[in-house]
Amino acid sequence: MNKITLANTVSLTFLISACSLSPNLNIPEANYTLNNQFGTLSWEKENNSSISKEWWKNFDDQNLNKIVHLALKNNSDLKIAYIHMEQAAAQLGIDFSDLLPKLDGSASALRTKTSVNAPTNKSGQFSYGNDFKAGLNLSYEIDLWGKYRDAYFASDSGFKASQYDYETARLSVISNTIQTYFNLANAYENENSFKQAYEAAKEIYNINNEKFQVGAVGEYELAQAKANLESIALQYNESKLNKENYLKALKILTSNDLNDILYKEQEYQAFKIKEFEIPTGISSAILLQRPDISSSLEKLTQQNYLIGVARSAFLPSLSLTGLLGFESADLDTLVKNGSKTWNIGGNFLMPIFHWGEINENVNLAKLNKDEAFVNYENTLKTAFGEIRYALIARKNTRLQYDNAQASEQSYRKIYEIAQERYNIGEMSLQDYLEARKNWLNAKISFNNTKYAYANSIVDVIKAFGGGFEQNMISDQQIEEDSKLLDKSFKE
Repeated sequence: MNKITLANTVSLTFLISACSLSPNLNIPEANYTLNNQFGTLSWEKENNSSISKEWWKNFDDQNLNKIVHLALKNNSDLKIAYIHMEQAAAQLGIDFSDLLPKLDGSASALRTKTSVNAPTNKSGQFSYGNDFKAGLNLSYEIDLWGKYRDAYFASDSGFKASQYDYETARLSVISNTIQTYFNLANAYENENSFKQAYEAAKEIYNINNEKFQVGAVGEYELAQAKANLESIALQYNESKLNKENYLKALKILTSNDLNDILYKEQEYQAFKIKEFEIPTGISSAILLQRPDISSSLEKLTQQNYLIGVARSAFLPSLSLTGLLGFESADLDTLVKNGSKTWNIGGNFLMPIFHWGEINENVNLAKLNKDEAFVNYENTLKTAFGEIRYALIARKNTRLQYDNAQASEQSYRKIYEIAQERYNIGEMSLQDYLEARKNWLNAKISFNNTKYAYANSIVDVIKAFGGGFEQNMISDQQIEEDSKLLDKSFKE
């Protein structure tokens, strides 16, 4: 990614002093420090730990690491964000060129026939002539009012915004991939639970059917076992469909091969609870590094510069032109000393009456800035809201995890006792099925809570922009992040 700046050339030094018609940009400060106890659990201590750039590796799941790697390589949304970044870089180069004089080479050849009756023809005969030209043409519009400089700065802010947009897309892809992977693993575990329940229900039905054949149980007990089997079969099939839905989403996020999307399964392993230490006393300096906030701020800056560009249309413009070359009536003498020619000139243009067009363009630029300002404020509010909710959700979900785990262990113990009693005939089928159903529900609830907690950790890290280290996002870092992306789509 080649970024052009004013420091790239000494020839722009005199342009920096040009005036600018863009208004001063006043952005209200957003200062806060997160309460040390906000969103923390009772056993957590104050800490200043930081979350690394590759924070997902802390989950210690090799399959997850492979999935994230594939997403960062193949994801289509990330490729589109990269293309937008390239487009912004190209526009920046275009606007940079407007700051400099244009130098063009030209050559022309002209043969003319002058009529006998032409006013300039005094010979009374047709006359013929040649005109050969070759040279360098210089054109330059002096940036009196900072129009081109403001346009360049606007494009520079647009380019920075596209970089932050890429980082936003990257963070979103990583987070969505991780959470989809967790949801898929959750669906796998639920499917296995329903499969075990289905096999148990099928065994109970077969036992009751055999007893019914010999008159040991009545039609009611057999129908009850049959209804229980069908109910579990329905839940089992729904769990398989749910798993396929998450598998589809994960394949779309990570795959570049249609055969992979269509036919291949996805490996998974059960998630082991992993605690992340959330730093306390996090300040606004960290939050304002969220790439979406940085992007909206750069877009606001861009629109502010464009007001200056629009205002410059009210004022006169001064352009310089020049030619240095050769001109001759004979091609053989074109480049000889006697054929040298040059000219220099200027063009002054002053707008007089444009039917309100210029004024409306300025108003439109101001409205675009107003919209960008409101978007920036809204992005800030959304960010603070996401942080608050993410921290509280993580805290409450972690407490729910402990409750769900204890509940699953209790209902599993009840089920094991009920199974023993049913096998020796000390418990009715209905009571046994009730114990099994309660344990199944508790087991699935525990699975769901476990992965909800894992997802809540992802939400916290995402809310803080992918980590808690200051100055994480830089040109070099963005360049490094984009290296993994498969760019085979480029010409």
